[in-house]
Amino acid sequence: MQQNILKYGLISGSIIVLIPVISGWIMGTEPETFRMGEIIGYSTMILSLLLIFLAVNEYKKNNPGSFLSFGKVLLIGLGISAIAGVMFGIYNWIYVTFLEPEFMDQYFNYYIENIRNSGASQADIDSQIAKLEQEKEIFMNPFVSFMAMFVSVFGIGLNISLVSAFSQSSKEKPKAA
Repeated sequence: MQQNILKYGLISGSIIVLIPVISGWIMGTEPETFRMGEIIGYSTMILSLLLIFLAVNEYKKNNPGSFLSFGKVLLIGLGISAIAGVMFGIYNWIYVTFLEPEFMDQYFNYYIENIRNSGASQADIDSQIAKLEQEKEIFMNPFVSFMAMFVSVFGIGLNISLVSAFSQSSKEKPKAA
């Protein structure tokens, strides 16, 4: 089971890291591409974590006749999600620390501009920008940034793992002979 988790966790994590890298090369990393980058990023997380279903199917194929409990399926999914989450967290830390150190400033400025152009009242705009400035200070911490990316991937993986556990676990224990 551990080998299955490692294999699919590394595949899922590689996809989650490589697709944003490739899309960044194609689209660029300027503020006008941030919204599309978010769509690509979250879509990639969801699609790559669907590999949890394949991992469970492979486990069933390699262990015919064995009882696959809800907990075991959930464990497979959470293991894959954790590996993928750690990989994405490390990638994000490397990206914002070494590859694009100005990214966080650009990203927050992009959101501030969106808030200013939202059509909200000036009081709401000022309040939202003040809140965003507080969050910026928090997210500039590399550990917090890593954890935010890990939790994003792991949270999506948790949901997919639960669906997989409900749909792919064995319904009845085999009867003892």
